[in-house]
Amino acid sequence: MFRTALTMAAAAVALATPLAARSQDKPDGQWHGNASLGGTLSSGNNDSLTLSLNASTSRATTEDKISLYGVGNYGRSKVGGVKTTTADLLRLGGRYDFNLSQDWFSFGAAEGETDKAGAGVRDRYSLNGGVGYHVLHSDQHTVDLFAGAGYTDTHFTDGTSDKGAQALFGEESKHKLSDTTTLNQRLTYYPKSGDLGTRVNFDAGLATQISGSWTLNTGLSSRYNSEVPAGLKKTENLLTVGFGYKF
Repeated sequence: MFRTALTMAAAAVALATPLAARSQDKPDGQWHGNASLGGTLSSGNNDSLTLSLNASTSRATTEDKISLYGVGNYGRSKVGGVKTTTADLLRLGGRYDFNLSQDWFSFGAAEGETDKAGAGVRDRYSLNGGVGYHVLHSDQHTVDLFAGAGYTDTHFTDGTSDKGAQALFGEESKHKLSDTTTLNQRLTYYPKSGDLGTRVNFDAGLATQISGSWTLNTGLSSRYNSEVPAGLKKTENLLTVGFGYKF
């Protein structure tokens, strides 16, 4: 149990940093972002290896913003001579936001993902777009509401597949709690549509600057999918604590 907890925490360091880094967006037309690498290696009665890589970058101006990100998480274990892949997540995506006015903005996004060991997803591709409204926008706090529609094509490891159009609704906020601490959160809801099940994604991150560009990050990620392969749980939760580096 203790080894599993350590492995999960180290492997998920990268998952906590991108959300925290988004609070550092500056409309200066320059690229800003972060990158992190983590891993664990153990040998003895049980052998295990976990590697995680995460990178995100964004370029913001007073008119628009481009955001790119990538997440990788690989793990394997060997118990009693039997090798098992415990994690094989790879997610790549991007989003473009365009300010229609001081309060309204439009967005378009694309994402590709594979997560066979964790969620039974052989591959998933999605395209979506919509509009959003800045409920609150200041140097210390921002609150946005957004809605739109998209197309998702998912192939599961059990041979089944789901694809079709799906609406989305969500909210996100960013808060500068002090000169060194920021808090971000986002909730996105995808209602059931045709073959596509209901999905709910929630992410939250707390980042505290500890020295120079190094930060201490705490993150919470929760994923719900009403349609999953037999034997898998519909909800996955992940609590992480780790270090990050921003540039």
